[in-house]
Parts: sequence; C-alpha cells; structure tokens
Amino acid sequence: MARPSVSAPPSAPVKRTANQDAEQFYNEEKDPEEGLVPLSVVCFLLSAVLLVVQMFGSDRISTSDDSPIMVPAPVPVKWETRNEDRTWTNGFNRALPDIPQ
Repeated sequence: MARPSVSAPPSAPVKRTANQDAEQFYNEEKDPEEGLVPLSVVCFLLSAVLLVVQMFGSDRISTSDDSPIMVPAPVPVKWETRNEDRTWTNGFNRALPDIPQ
C-alpha cells in the first residue's frame, strides 16, 4: 500500500530560487521621483520669470544723484590730478611726509 504524500501546511513559506526571489523587486520597481522633473521645470521657469520682473521692476533710470544705478562723479583726492587726455596721475609718493631716519 502506498503512503499518501504529506502536503506542506498552508503557513509554510513557498520555496523559490534566488533568481525568482530577486525578480520580484526588479519587475515592480517604480521611480519614486518620476513626477519631480516636470515640477522642477515649472519651478525653474517661474523663478526665471520672477527674476526678469525683479530686474525690470528695480531698473529706474534717473539723472539724480539718488539713483541706485548711477555711478557717482569722481571726487579726486588731493594727490590725484587729471591730465588733458582724461587720464589720472597719482602723486601719492609726493604727498607723503618725509620720514625721519
């Protein structure tokens, strides 16, 4: 008389090979950051638009001395002199007092 085969209880783990066990992680893997690329592009474009608005909003051109983008007129110090060809000559060494030795 042949003995009936003993089946595994329902709580026993299913036997798999190492390849089958690792395959479950690779087949169902999704990129968790796949939705962030379009969001980063939108944020970059918004920041570029805001930068342009900021630049043109603060760009006041006026001829007054209080204008933030006007370069002040040069105020030469006593050792600088302006030449006829619109260059400056530095006479700092001549303006120094003599050091006693």
